Amino acid sequence: MLMLYTIKDFCSYVQEDLNGLIDEVAGITRYVSDEEKKAYAGSYPVVASMLAQAMKKQPAVADAHISTTELLLEYKLPAASAWCDLVLLGSNEENRKEVIIIELKNYQKNHDDAPGSYEGLMVHKGSVIKHPSDQVKGYTEYCRRFHSVVQDEGAEVNGCVYFTQPIDLRPYRQAPNDKLTSDYPMYNTESSERLAEYVTSKIRKGDDTFAAHFVNGYYKQDRNILRQVAENLSAQASKARPFVLLDEQRLGFHLVMQTLEKRVKDGKKEVIVVQGPPGSGKSAVAINLWIESVMKYSKKANVGNIVFVTTSGSQNDNWSQIFNYYGEKYQASGLILKANDFNPGLTGGRMKNELLPLMRQIDPNYVSENSENSLKYEYFEDYLDYMMEHGMTKNYKDNLHFLSVVDEAHALINPIAEAFSSNKTAGWCFQMGPQVYHIIRESQVSVFFTDSKQSFRDNETTKIEDIKQWSKKLGAAFTLISLEDMQFRCAGSKEYVDWVDGLFTEHPLKNVATWKDKFDVKVVDYPSEMESDVRSHMAEGAHSCRILSSYTRKWESMTDLSPLHDANAAFDFDLADKGGKRWQRYWNNPNGYAIYVQGAGNSMMRQDSLSEVGCPYVVRGFDFDYVGLLWLEDIYVRNGKWYVSMRHNVETATSSSRRRARDEQKEAIRRKLKKGKMKDIDEVPGFDHRFPAAHALFETIAQAYRILLTRAIKGVTIYIKDEETRAYVRQLLNED
Repeated sequence: MLMLYTIKDFCSYVQEDLNGLIDEVAGITRYVSDEEKKAYAGSYPVVASMLAQAMKKQPAVADAHISTTELLLEYKLPAASAWCDLVLLGSNEENRKEVIIIELKNYQKNHDDAPGSYEGLMVHKGSVIKHPSDQVKGYTEYCRRFHSVVQDEGAEVNGCVYFTQPIDLRPYRQAPNDKLTSDYPMYNTESSERLAEYVTSKIRKGDDTFAAHFVNGYYKQDRNILRQVAENLSAQASKARPFVLLDEQRLGFHLVMQTLEKRVKDGKKEVIVVQGPPGSGKSAVAINLWIESVMKYSKKANVGNIVFVTTSGSQNDNWSQIFNYYGEKYQASGLILKANDFNPGLTGGRMKNELLPLMRQIDPNYVSENSENSLKYEYFEDYLDYMMEHGMTKNYKDNLHFLSVVDEAHALINPIAEAFSSNKTAGWCFQMGPQVYHIIRESQVSVFFTDSKQSFRDNETTKIEDIKQWSKKLGAAFTLISLEDMQFRCAGSKEYVDWVDGLFTEHPLKNVATWKDKFDVKVVDYPSEMESDVRSHMAEGAHSCRILSSYTRKWESMTDLSPLHDANAAFDFDLADKGGKRWQRYWNNPNGYAIYVQGAGNSMMRQDSLSEVGCPYVVRGFDFDYVGLLWLEDIYVRNGKWYVSMRHNVETATSSSRRRARDEQKEAIRRKLKKGKMKDIDEVPGFDHRFPAAHALFETIAQAYRILLTRAIKGVTIYIKDEETRAYVRQLLNED
């Protein structure tokens, strides 16, 4: 719900009924804590006093407006989980539309405040925090570049900081933040009159129409990260950054850049992990970090390579195309590496024919008990030491790269992880141990962007604790940065992502009312209805739309399909549809993942972006305006409980998980823990403490759906084949 206060109404409300105002703005759809209410009680009178001074200086400013979202005085930026404390709306004497974003801070006096060592950072109460002026800079730039009404009406956007206590501002204005605070000035209660002058210098009067338009504005930019990077690189701007970072993203970015400054000087090793849920902007931070670092350090004589590391074929195909084609100015070509490129040169054949005989002579204990033709994984450091001592490595040395930026690090392979079991090497020789070990060893600074809940393949076994362990072993400092509260996908709704997290549990969240008006989710009865709904968004101008599914169908078209679909390939999806018709599609094209994600080349996907179906592997790390999801037979609901069907999961990279679950079911039948025929092996509860392997498989499949359900920026339309599951999800969506 949107509403507007005029400045004079707000000031009167504060004076006459402060508690009533707080109760009004703290209700409805966003939970406001008692601590926040206490802050409102302290800050609103101070803000009202400053605005009263502004009205004295310029009486007409009384009719200017304070923007609100959901009955909160805070303004939620379109398509982001970021809130501006105070947004003033009006116009100047020439009728130009004006926006002033004011960040309120209730810091108490603290004599230990000091400027950080990199612009945008401060030391406050002993901790490094984002500088308030940098915070409001993010909000201001975001509105300037992406707010529809700001763009359409040519509005001017400015920002400043107002401390509602008489805090000493000198540490905040010192270098390296002097330029920052000049552009985004700071005021406290002792300088409130100057802030009132700042307000009246920008806004001279109210503008009802503009204020109403502004609060209903939307995000106006193609959010597809690949296209934005391409446009910025091809423009060859002096600072080509595809996205404006906000809040914790900015803090994380500045902390990493601060670290790079130190490590350029002292040569020490550092490992940084940036964790966050789907849509928290990990890839946006990663790309901005890579571009900024290349521009700043690539030409310095004492600085090594600055590389962008991919962890999947889809990532590599898509980023390689963008970097190599558009990034010549920034020396991007050749600086994108696969995680597999950190292998010191050991292949399965070399291991068996060269290294194995040598290591067996040194110590027979190196040889695997399960296969005399294999070495044990856990002694990988011994094998590496031997290879390095005897000249057997290839392009491998400590700190070969100055900086390695690793996106989607949850897909890194760790063969020595507890209970690791996988028959899919993905091009990595398991005898070389964890990929993360080699990335850290070959990089002076390595930054890993990760979300452990997006690991869904048997060989994706790298956890944050693993990264921390190897950092210590290799003498690198370790820092963890969280983007947990950020959300830029799913209409900026963290609440929707929380709902998805709870969907595949025994206790789903009942929070639909908090996000249903922001993010469009539909459940339909037929695949053609799903397609029609997505096409309607395309007809309205949606930039990118795709159809996705989990691994319930074999990739039959893999060997026959051409980019233009002119081969006689069998359809991978052949589903019953409305009126006895069939709905048919191919999986994503086997001739390169960029065809599916970007519609690259002369392909059907360029002509029709709904002509193929994408899987979790191909779209992980990317997003689209609208998504159509085929939810078929792999997980389903019976009597309110989740079940998993092993025979309807055909992902080759989870075959080890399926084998363990199937063996567990056979043993359960043998021990008479289960009744029925052998076919019951394939149909097991998702939650039953007696069957941990089955539960682990269910969690793996649920992770894939979590990826698929969080790819969309604006909305997702879901066709659920099973009627009972369809009814269950619909019921959850209709609960308030």
